[in-house]
Amino acid sequence: MSPLSSRPDFQFRSICVIGICTVDAVGRYVDEYPSRGGLTFFDELTFTTGGNAVNCSIALRRMGFAVGVVTKVGQDTSGDLVLAELKRHGVETSGVIRSGDAHTSFSFVCVHSDGQRSFLHTVGTNGTFRLEEIDIEIVRAADLVLVTGTMLLPALDGEPTAELLRSARAAGATTLLDTSYIDGADQARWRAAIEPCLPHLDYFVPSRLEARALTGQDEPAQAARLILAAGCRNAVVKLDREGVYYHEAAGDTGRVPAYQVETIVDTTGAGDCWCAGFLAGLAQAAPLREALLLGNAVAAHGIQHAGASSGIPPLSQIRTFQTNTPVVRDATG
Repeated sequence: MSPLSSRPDFQFRSICVIGICTVDAVGRYVDEYPSRGGLTFFDELTFTTGGNAVNCSIALRRMGFAVGVVTKVGQDTSGDLVLAELKRHGVETSGVIRSGDAHTSFSFVCVHSDGQRSFLHTVGTNGTFRLEEIDIEIVRAADLVLVTGTMLLPALDGEPTAELLRSARAAGATTLLDTSYIDGADQARWRAAIEPCLPHLDYFVPSRLEARALTGQDEPAQAARLILAAGCRNAVVKLDREGVYYHEAAGDTGRVPAYQVETIVDTTGAGDCWCAGFLAGLAQAAPLREALLLGNAVAAHGIQHAGASSGIPPLSQIRTFQTNTPVVRDATG
């Protein structure tokens, strides 16, 4: 456990996660897709909750942090499953919107034998999730507000998300935004969804692919500079096995290494676990590099187990892992 969190006078900062939820059917392992009219075998199928906001919230609870989630589900059995799973883990669900205007979002996740994954997705309630449905007082009461799953929230992306972040920041929150990568989305679509939000963000935390889709820049450093120039205070680009690259408002830049992992079982939800770890660091008022390292450590746990957040242990065990596990040395750049 961090020394900060063991101080008797220390109060954790409260966390609110806003974004997409799904029910996932996870097929393992899928290395080939059938031809039209054909049949391909895979080994096992697991039904579980998913979506960036649900994954991140459950990972935070598994570490021992209090967290509330704001998402939207349908009046269907899938919505029942999402709510039951959130409550089982102790996530605060008073901000969950339940509506009959669409079915709960659903994904078929194809996990390949190397641990990578591909998705088939139907938008459902994520597509009808609107700003005016959100209880803004729940958001304004939080110290840390993450909006996650941008690009999969068509009624919330862009200006509505910007207004949500503006309101949260005006109430004193630290604001964060994470995105979902969409194959085939052009730069204009990325800019319409993200650029209005950047002036209201303390941290934008895209993956390398997402940063490139938004900025057109292959190099994380170049992408981060453009993100800061557009108004965001701090940019963090997730680089998978290479760790993360960061560019702070004060001008400090660098790369924080990933931890060495021998076996990758399933990368589903790795970015969401990373966000949970980063939020956990910020909730303890950790210095930026320490919070980024914690994000890397939580993601390392996530990818060593099947499912989006099932491998996340209590924070004390993650701290022990950080003490005992080497980082990838060539990623310290």
